[in-house]
Amino acid sequence: MPSTGTARQKVQQDASETGRPAVAAEPARLDRKRLDAFTHARLWKNPCGFAARFNYIALHYNVPLYGWVEERFGLSRVEFVVIYSLAIQDGVTASEIASSTAFPKNTLSRAVNKLLKLGLIARKADGDDRRMQILTLLPAGRAIYDEALPRFAGMEQEMLAPLSLVEREMLSLLLAKVVLATFGTTPAEPETTE
Repeated sequence: MPSTGTARQKVQQDASETGRPAVAAEPARLDRKRLDAFTHARLWKNPCGFAARFNYIALHYNVPLYGWVEERFGLSRVEFVVIYSLAIQDGVTASEIASSTAFPKNTLSRAVNKLLKLGLIARKADGDDRRMQILTLLPAGRAIYDEALPRFAGMEQEMLAPLSLVEREMLSLLLAKVVLATFGTTPAEPETTE
């Protein structure tokens, strides 16, 4: 797979050859040269193209990053997501993290228990409602987040590199609109048979 710089140069070269601006209007032509036929069809001929492209991008972001997290810190994706969530907003419950991330509650519960045992997070009962268990990030968990964040942010910047500042802002606004439209709908948890 070509590096980001190489891909960007290719887009610019193709644009100069055709006399058209290097924008996302030409993905089919460019991608046919770089992608196998099936991947091309999945991304550009798919009746659910937005979801396919969104998942493709998410996988290219998540797989290497969470693989690195597991190798570097010995943490699974869901365990790191708890740390990341608490770094963004400390003092929330496991249920709030589950709701926000769409991880099943039982999966998240196992992750929280492991992180507690590792001394990366702490749990305490809420002062008003003793049944609510508030999670907080401990210094060891913060250190993991602080080490990982530049890698996560850097990957995001690489992915956004082909876009101008205006395109980035537009993409952010459009994605926010799609995300906000999903509020009030909860992803169904897979049914388990026991």
